[in-house]
Amino acid sequence: MRWLFCTVNPSANLNFGPNISDEVRRRFIIPLWNSYSFFVTYARLDGFDPCATAPVPLAERTLLDRWITARLNQLVATVRNGLDAYDPDGAARAIEGFVVDELSNWYIRRNRRRFWKAEGDRDKAAAYQTLYDCLVALSRLLAPFVPFVAEAIYGNLVRPFDAAATASVHLTDYPESDPATVDEALSSDMGAVLEVVSVGRAARTEAGVKVRQPLAGILVYSRDAAALEAVLRLKDQVLDELNVKEVAPLVDLGEVVSYDIRPNLSVLGPKYGKRLGATRQALAREDPASVAARVDAGQPVELVLEDGSSVTLEPSEILVDLKKRAGYATAQGPTFTVVLDTSLTSALIEEGLARDFVRGVQDARKSAGYRIEDTIEVAYEADPEVVAALAAHEAYVKAETLAVRLERHETVGVSDAVDAEATEGPGGTTGPDGAYCDQITVGRHQVRIALRRQVPSAPRVSA
Repeated sequence: MRWLFCTVNPSANLNFGPNISDEVRRRFIIPLWNSYSFFVTYARLDGFDPCATAPVPLAERTLLDRWITARLNQLVATVRNGLDAYDPDGAARAIEGFVVDELSNWYIRRNRRRFWKAEGDRDKAAAYQTLYDCLVALSRLLAPFVPFVAEAIYGNLVRPFDAAATASVHLTDYPESDPATVDEALSSDMGAVLEVVSVGRAARTEAGVKVRQPLAGILVYSRDAAALEAVLRLKDQVLDELNVKEVAPLVDLGEVVSYDIRPNLSVLGPKYGKRLGATRQALAREDPASVAARVDAGQPVELVLEDGSSVTLEPSEILVDLKKRAGYATAQGPTFTVVLDTSLTSALIEEGLARDFVRGVQDARKSAGYRIEDTIEVAYEADPEVVAALAAHEAYVKAETLAVRLERHETVGVSDAVDAEATEGPGGTTGPDGAYCDQITVGRHQVRIALRRQVPSAPRVSA
């Protein structure tokens, strides 16, 4: 598996061992299995039967359904071409990228609520059918690469429902791409969105602002007008994923960032020798924004030295660093530069506290062993700042945690009475009354919580 899913030349000798195989397990097998497990968990709750559910035409499914279906069929074509060209390494890399980056970290993340909701409507059926088709196709694509994992997925998703199914995934025909489902424009547009989200996350990391803290917005800059237009058109995907309130185009990067222009000495030293010093001085006299724009456009930069001679620097010979202005964080990708507004209002801070509280309660639910469909009652003791934030976002907190009741206890200075280190890892206890008690971190506050499971709810469908 290592030589199929890692950055190693398959023609080179490679020792196989537990550390190498564990890397494959961690980086690829676990995301694949988690995607499969996610589907199975909710499909069982809702009694989804792929053969009995009326199919929703692809044209009537959501944008993300159509996108992942297009990408799946593009993947099938890529893998078949790779195997036909005796390039299993390239084929396997394509599968890994699809599973990790597109299916697990994007499609499933963006569609969780469609599976969570209790009502079994047409939209939910489309979500189940789309994810089911992806997983079954992947089991067949992966059969030559990870045969036992592929067999387990196929055996559980196909054989129990389809009496005519073959006895093994290894007896099925290898998948073929359906050109009718491939939307090149949609794939390109969503690729632009994925890059902006990735760069936006990098900007958050650079600023030290966690994703659960809402921010006012981001500014997006790109020299590719079509890609920028696609991001603005699909900005709802960006808003939710980056947890920002607005996405706006940025015409001039100089409005929010400045540039540090430096010569690439490792390249220019051998090239110019004694003239390097004069070249550096000439570059320093140039307008940084103008040089950065030419480098970004892939254009050479002509410099006039003090002796009147001139030199022309290629874009690769100039290093451009973005310098953020106060209140902003910046990150760059191949096509986009994302500028993040890191200023916080009281309303944004309150929403961030509510989101932190939700995460803490969700973790406590798991530690308590509650089922995903169990409804609960929550009691908490917190500082006034946290209590005010939760009161302002009570409906959101209840919906996210399946809480039918929130019981607040406001205590000034409660954070000082709670051991912050005790909030690390599962440390809750179940009391004699059946309540699960724990303490969680909410922003800079420590909060005591008690969860009580209601009478277990009936299955959403009969067995």
